[in-house]
Amino acid sequence: MIIDVRCRPPLEEFRAYFDIPRITWHGRRTGAKDVSRAFCEGSMALFLEEMQEAGIDIAVVQGRNSPEVFMGKKFNAAFIRNERIAELQDRYPGRFIGLGGIDPSNTVHDAVTETERCVRELKLRGIFVEPGRALQSHPDDRRMYPIYEKCIELDVPVNLMSGPYAGPDIEASNPLYVDRVATRYPELKILLGHGGYPYVQEILGVAFKHTNVYVSPDMYIFAPGGKAYVEAANGTLRDQIVYGSAYPLRPLVQTISDNRNLGFEPDVLQQYFSENAKRIFKL
Repeated sequence: MIIDVRCRPPLEEFRAYFDIPRITWHGRRTGAKDVSRAFCEGSMALFLEEMQEAGIDIAVVQGRNSPEVFMGKKFNAAFIRNERIAELQDRYPGRFIGLGGIDPSNTVHDAVTETERCVRELKLRGIFVEPGRALQSHPDDRRMYPIYEKCIELDVPVNLMSGPYAGPDIEASNPLYVDRVATRYPELKILLGHGGYPYVQEILGVAFKHTNVYVSPDMYIFAPGGKAYVEAANGTLRDQIVYGSAYPLRPLVQTISDNRNLGFEPDVLQQYFSENAKRIFKL
């Protein structure tokens, strides 16, 4: 079984956000050979075929409610309704796990109320938050605390954005802030998208310290320094490193194949590809 914890299918909203030149540029930076035909054509039928060819059973899809941000160039606002993610989850039962996109600035909605609505009414399995964009801040901003506390109450994970594009500069991804959140809320399941890159050793140290921190390096496992994620998975962090493709920034089939050739120990691959994600989402 394979669960892809960072995947944005070719819905109209995702295609409006991820333009083809951007996908091509990011993909090439991490070794992608092409861009998904399904995404280029906006075809869910082709996407499901690509999932099947790659051997992916379940894709985790994040809603987004984040303003534009300037990082040397403008990154457009990302507003993908949580109802749309719920519709996808309902239309293809068993194939998708939806996460509600939460705006911690309380501009689009009240963050705590929307978190509860996403889980109780829309039946989404957790939330996705980008404090670096919505707050121009970091995960340990006190405005995030009520959201974390609601996730604990609802017993769902929080998927935090990290990586070089998580905010105006890479300070938004400093693992120090995740360390502080995990210390304050040891019962909160934290899934870190883009693997805390470029702070690879630091985020692995935070995960070593806190067993409630899960790291999804996704496309950055192919970036400079990314081999450390594999070493960690083969060692002490075998229960905390989680597979993601970052689709459409990398194609599904090639990314699975490339991951199989990274040097994961055979008994670790199943943990990485599915078992750790099963624990996060209580599957």
